[in-house]
Order: sequence, then structure tokens, then C-alpha cells
Amino acid sequence: MIRKHHFVLTENLLNKNASIRIYASPSLDARRQIASAELPKLAMEAASKAIQEWGQPKSQITHLIFSTLSDLDMLGADFHLT
Repeated sequence: MIRKHHFVLTENLLNKNASIRIYASPSLDARRQIASAELPKLAMEAASKAIQEWGQPKSQITHLIFSTLSDLDMLGADFHLT
């Protein structure tokens, strides 16, 4: 089963990180901080839904494949998810 989830920059996140709204503003650090905080939550939500749809006990899981296209160093994100 392949699950794709996306998170949305909410008004609240944008207000906390104003540099994201300004053209050519150096906002990479803000974007990395947002992604580092939000991606693990998103992964947990996707995994929980997939396990529920699967209908088997979690003890039957043998492999975890974790991927992100955010270009972030998400070292240990798979560990935290498990």
C-alpha cells in the first residue's frame, strides 16, 4: 500500500515564519524547521491510517519504508515512527 500525504502551510505557520511570504527572502531555515516539526506528525498520521485499513495487528509488521522528498536530513525519522 502506498500512501501519499501532504501538509499545508496554514495561516498560523505563515504568520510565525514571515520570511516565507517575502519573495527572495532567505527562508530556508524557517522551511526546514517547519518540515522537521511537521513531517514526523504527518508520517504518524499516514502510518496509523494504513495500519487501520490493513486490519492486522502491528506485531505483524516486518518492514518500514520511509521516504521524504523535502531534501531534509530526516535522520532517525523512521526510528521515531516505529
